Amino acid sequence: MKQAWILAFLLLGCGPREDRDGLVRRPVAPKSDSGWVRLPLDAEAQRRAGSLWLGDAEGHPVPFLRERDGLWESRSLDLDRLLLGQDAAGEPTAEFLIRIPATWRIRDREHLRIELDLAGQAPWVCRAEVQRRLEGGAFLGLPRESPLHVHDLGPGAGASRALVVPWDAQHFRITLHPALGKAPTIRSLRVVASTEATEMEPDQIVAPADAKREFGAGGIERWLLKLPGEERVVGVDLILHPPAAPLQPMLSIPAEEKKEGGRPARILPVQGLVWNLPALESRATRLAVAPTLTDRLALALPAGARLQDVKILVRREALIFPAEAGRPYYLHLGGGTKTAPGDLGALPPSRLVYARDPLKLGAAEADPQGVPRLITFSQRTRPWLPWAAALAAAALAWYAWRLFKGGEV
Repeated sequence: MKQAWILAFLLLGCGPREDRDGLVRRPVAPKSDSGWVRLPLDAEAQRRAGSLWLGDAEGHPVPFLRERDGLWESRSLDLDRLLLGQDAAGEPTAEFLIRIPATWRIRDREHLRIELDLAGQAPWVCRAEVQRRLEGGAFLGLPRESPLHVHDLGPGAGASRALVVPWDAQHFRITLHPALGKAPTIRSLRVVASTEATEMEPDQIVAPADAKREFGAGGIERWLLKLPGEERVVGVDLILHPPAAPLQPMLSIPAEEKKEGGRPARILPVQGLVWNLPALESRATRLAVAPTLTDRLALALPAGARLQDVKILVRREALIFPAEAGRPYYLHLGGGTKTAPGDLGALPPSRLVYARDPLKLGAAEADPQGVPRLITFSQRTRPWLPWAAALAAAALAWYAWRLFKGGEV
């Protein structure tokens, strides 16, 4: 009977055990109106993003999408009254009215991608002034922290001929103001309705925790920029010492030193140009990169260019989901996940998701609805298995030594 109890105890010890130590949930601030909402993840939630799920107050899973470019299908829009020419100052301009597709309304996509067909002698750089007419009133400018630019620096030097702006009107006017060279002629243009996550303003602008200056061959100035922690970087905002003509610095992620199996160095494709020309009252500071998780960057400037200030642009990974007014939701982290049925991406409109204020996460708390991880007996024994093997080897060695000495065993 005693042996049976011991056997039962051992069998229970060999079974899987629930691990609830890492389970937490964080409340999501409720909304006063229903519709699409955006929930940015802070640094802690982003680090644990591999095991998150979204639920209501009863613990039922809620469908969501991860924010990304191309989340909703783009659509080319037809134009009415396209006027091309020059303004009173002789600068190229284009004015057009968007023909709204049937069943659509303004903002059925968050952005308009305006692709310009330009003819000019490179090199040239132009600031693009975008105005729109709201509700039949006068033309209004498009407020932005960083100006929009198009450029063509010649063969092999790169060109950009598209503008991405919020879709908040039907009637638009574009004027090109030259910053370098002669402004090109606008021959035609194409407008595409789209939702482009990388075109949103950053969630945070971070000053480097540490910046080390180096000099490379040929007078190249190189900076190693360290962030306080790993972040989802979408670009940099840097100011050059004047005078500095338009140029494109190089951004890369340096190789991990003194770490076996560390990541190799990787160059990041960069969009945009920077310059600082006070005599022309013209300056551009922003460079964009595809979202990249990293805790450090390497910045290389061409020979003769000098860095005055730099900040790193961070955009958190975000969840997008349909929220009901006043209803509480929770973000669950750690452990297993619950998956809501169906495909939320099959719904076409992203209407007003970016126009609304983003939701916020509350403080972490115990998660009674979390899905615990199951730890098997082999996983529990793995940490002390080497010690057990070493103890068994020592016992066998002692037994062999006793036999060799002829002692009693």
